[in-house]
Amino acid sequence: MVLNGMASAIEVVFRELDEHLTQTTLKTGMKCAHLCNACCRTKNIEASPAEFIPLAAALYKTRRIDEFLTLLDKSDETGHCPLFLPDAWKEGKGGCWDYEKRGLVCRLFGFGYRLDREGIAELVTCKVLKDNTPEEVDKARQLGYKSPDTIPLFRNYSMQLYSIAPDLAIQQLPVNQAIRIAIEKLYFHFPEGINQSDTPKERPL
Repeated sequence: MVLNGMASAIEVVFRELDEHLTQTTLKTGMKCAHLCNACCRTKNIEASPAEFIPLAAALYKTRRIDEFLTLLDKSDETGHCPLFLPDAWKEGKGGCWDYEKRGLVCRLFGFGYRLDREGIAELVTCKVLKDNTPEEVDKARQLGYKSPDTIPLFRNYSMQLYSIAPDLAIQQLPVNQAIRIAIEKLYFHFPEGINQSDTPKERPL
């Protein structure tokens, strides 16, 4: 699958997940506080390179590779996600440099479920939600017990990414390393170079 096709396929998965999360929020009332970026402040979050293929493709198409590589170099020093903008809230903005292209871990953080050893769905949420919306969090937990077929499982969405890009989805790395690998894949895939043409020829992956 060529990179553009891979990016598009992953974006389809993300759109389905976003709708799934919206439905979960409607059922439970659980949602993030306005402009909360507590999860983004967590250091050394792990993710797979596959999650950031759409980001890499968008950076290429909009000629923002060099700008983003500066952020990526800084994140190697801080341990934070390179997409994280810690002061954005001061201007009434979210804390993500490119929210639409965030990864799977970002979308599921606080709202995803995993199966325990007995195969029971367990909500994986954050301290902020637990402290501020305990009733909604309890509803979300109960939803996992009562309607396990309706909840967003990490495993299910990870497997969808694996079916699209197995070599990139199987790796779990610190998020800055995962993004760097996705970008390096892009550089390899467009041998003519990032800034020479809007429509370079692609090599099959």
